[in-house]
Amino acid sequence: MRRSRAELSRPSTISRLSLRGERFEIIVAPDPALNFKLTGKGDIRKILLMDEVYSDSKKGLRVPSEKLKKFFGTTDVFTIAEKILLEGELQLTGEQRRRMIENKRQQIIAMLSKILVEPSTGNPIPSLRVDQALNQVGVSIDPFKPPEEQVKNVVKALKQVLQFKVNEVVLTMTCPQTLSNDVYGFTNSMGEVDQTRVLKDKNVRLVARIPSATMSYFLEGLSKKYGDQVKVDIGAGG
Repeated sequence: MRRSRAELSRPSTISRLSLRGERFEIIVAPDPALNFKLTGKGDIRKILLMDEVYSDSKKGLRVPSEKLKKFFGTTDVFTIAEKILLEGELQLTGEQRRRMIENKRQQIIAMLSKILVEPSTGNPIPSLRVDQALNQVGVSIDPFKPPEEQVKNVVKALKQVLQFKVNEVVLTMTCPQTLSNDVYGFTNSMGEVDQTRVLKDKNVRLVARIPSATMSYFLEGLSKKYGDQVKVDIGAGG
């Protein structure tokens, strides 16, 4: 059933997906759409405010059926809307953005209070001091990015105003040479790669330091990306 524009008297926002240079937009209810994007749960029929896919929703420009079929393999607006919402960008309302950033910020602070220690005493730096330091440096928090993937950049920013050591775990990884650049990049996004070496069997060994609070997340991501192609030993490298 095609819905009328009366639906738009409700609060609304846009979800957008770009595919091969083409833009596809849907008009959705903000909070149900955000919940669906984060959890994959919800009734898309109640989330979608207009049963249309647009190339420009502000101008009311609809995408022709043949183009939908070409890019999505279907003309079913609900199937397409689910893909756009899950894989595309959701424009957050101001309140949603504030709420998500604050929630993410508190998660990051909780992690940092476990890994940042006073250089002289070895005692953990209290959450309140981390919070105050974050206010000083004004570091940007991504509302959608997992907190584990933001810790490295936040730690770097905090070094401007705080003195601390980071509790880290040393990992030694061995992978095929063809994967070494990719593994290096993935590892360096969350930690510090201290050493790379090509072995006699042409595999590459990387020695890296990962913040202890993010190690489980890192290992999970490493396994998901590379399976058993990357061998990991926890402990001092050489």
